[in-house]
This record gives sequence, C-alpha cells and structure tokens, in this order.
Amino acid sequence: FGEYKEWCDEASHNAMFAIEDATKQKAKLEAKISELSSDIEVAVSRIEKLAASTASADEDLKNATLIREKEAGEFAASEKELEETVDTLTRAVGILEKEMAKNPAAFAQMDTSSFTGVVQAISSVLDAASFSTNDRSKLQALLQ
Repeated sequence: FGEYKEWCDEASHNAMFAIEDATKQKAKLEAKISELSSDIEVAVSRIEKLAASTASADEDLKNATLIREKEAGEFAASEKELEETVDTLTRAVGILEKEMAKNPAAFAQMDTSSFTGVVQAISSVLDAASFSTNDRSKLQALLQ
C-alpha cells in the first residue's frame, strides 16, 4: 500500500506540474492570439485604406483620361484649322507668284485692276487665318 500511495503522490505531483505548465502555456497562447488578432485588425484597416486609395487613384485616372481625350479632340480641330490656313496661305503665295510672273514690275507698280483681285485673295486668306482685326488692318494697309 505504501508503494501505491507513493505512486499516487508522484502521479498527483506530476499531474499538478502538467496542469501548471498547461495553464502557463494556455496563458501564453491566449496572449499570442490577442496579439495576432490585433495584427489582423491593423492589417484589415490598412487594406481598407489601400482599397480606398486605389479607388481614388482609379477615379483620378478616369478623370485625367477624359481630360486628355477632350484636349486631344481640341488639338485635332485646331491642327486641322491650322493646316487649312497653311494651305490657304500657300495658295495665296502661289497666286501672288503667278501675278508677279505676269507683271515682273515691282509689286507696288502693278496694274491696280489685277491688284484688286490679289487684295481680295489676301483678304480672304487673312479672314481664314484668324488674324486679329488690328493685324488684319496692318497687313491690308501694307498691301494697299
């Protein structure tokens, strides 16, 4: 019976140490769970902020794309108008060269009957070139 009592005491003592160790381990694991739960909350918060930032960046990109498309359309229209103006000026230069070839005299000594046509041609060129009224008046005064 003494051996049995000794064995029971030893088993009881070992069980108490095991319970004590398990309780300490449980406390450590619960602390670790709390720490990791806190880390999860921080990560979720950060993910939400990044998602909001991404959505904002996507909206900014969309707006910038719309602006660039609008500006590209305006540029294309302006470029077309300028190309037409250059074409008109090129034709006007051709007309002037042809008129100068007909009468090799100085431009100021040209026959005024043909000069009226040239002035009208240049006038239409000036209108098409979108010169300001002041610039248009100066150029017409120079020609006359």
